[in-house]
Amino acid sequence: MSKNILYPRKIQREINEWLFKDEVIILNGSRQAGKTSLLKLLQDELKREKIEEEQIFYLDLEDFEILNDLNSSPKNILNYVKSKNKKNYFLIDEIQYLDNPSNFLKYLYDEHRSEIKLIVTGSSSLELKAKLQDALVGRKIAFAVAPLCFEEFLQFKQVEILDYYYRKNIPLPIRIKFKKLLDEYLLFGGMPKVVLTENDEAKKTLLKNYVSDYINKDIRSIGKIGNLLKFNQLVKVLANQTGNLLNINELSNTLDISRQEIENYLNLLEYTYVLDKTFPYYKNLRSQITKMPKIYLFDLGIRNQILNNFTGINNRSDNGNLFENFIYLELRQSVSKENIYFYRTIHKAEIDFVFEKNGVVYPLEVKYKNFNKVSLL
Repeated sequence: MSKNILYPRKIQREINEWLFKDEVIILNGSRQAGKTSLLKLLQDELKREKIEEEQIFYLDLEDFEILNDLNSSPKNILNYVKSKNKKNYFLIDEIQYLDNPSNFLKYLYDEHRSEIKLIVTGSSSLELKAKLQDALVGRKIAFAVAPLCFEEFLQFKQVEILDYYYRKNIPLPIRIKFKKLLDEYLLFGGMPKVVLTENDEAKKTLLKNYVSDYINKDIRSIGKIGNLLKFNQLVKVLANQTGNLLNINELSNTLDISRQEIENYLNLLEYTYVLDKTFPYYKNLRSQITKMPKIYLFDLGIRNQILNNFTGINNRSDNGNLFENFIYLELRQSVSKENIYFYRTIHKAEIDFVFEKNGVVYPLEVKYKNFNKVSLL
């Protein structure tokens, strides 16, 4: 399988609608979730829309010469322009590396949006929030780029069974293939580079390095975390509790960390795309936000690496939690996270997910048993 193929991403359809509008397009998401590849896909889309190559510029801010040039003055980007009479499209990777990306983007939007369209990526919404502040209100449209969903996973694997994905009646041999691939996804997740790696041990190495570099180092630096040991212990406990109620007082007592510090860590992990919270479904909004949430991690392979557990799905005690996390990630493909809840009665009876779509409320109970294939609305 060629590693140079650019496979389509579902989110690109949403982004394409904004390619020829004035707003700055910002692609957020965790490291290695595919933002750079998405920029390349958008570059190809511009060419398909008859934008000439001389009007399209890809700038990687990990290149210090480019970074220093743009840090000197946002006006320096105009030096790249070859044709002054046509609109030019700049795809800028890792915008957070600029000293002041807020002023950079605001100036170019306010003064040159008729000449320049900006499409940029950033790895952490916390980094960007600190640097962008509120200067781009009304000037930007942001998209969160997540790891591959299961359908994208099948696309990247180039399997012939993808055509059966939305069918209800699937032949038994095809169901068996689906199950095998789903088991792989549940173990190793949807990080694109991991998906394109064939060897299981190599997948584990990539995931181990990711957890070490991104969660233990990058996020520590972003959040200025002093006690890395306590932070790592919290991350491991959270990974083990996916799908369960999040009791901060209990965590505080167990880990000997103050409640405030845990809340700060949770916000940090949410802003850096490591986890999402869901809240109980209530008609009264105040009741909803004051009850304990549930948490889900952004990638199943990362979750299993944090727990150091790559035991097969049928032979592990947490397969229900793992599968529920999977369903949450699949729901996120068609429902915004703000519209995904759970329901719990005073007698502790629970519906795993309640979600709103097109004004309709749907309940969804998740069980990991023998099944043919998951199909979402």
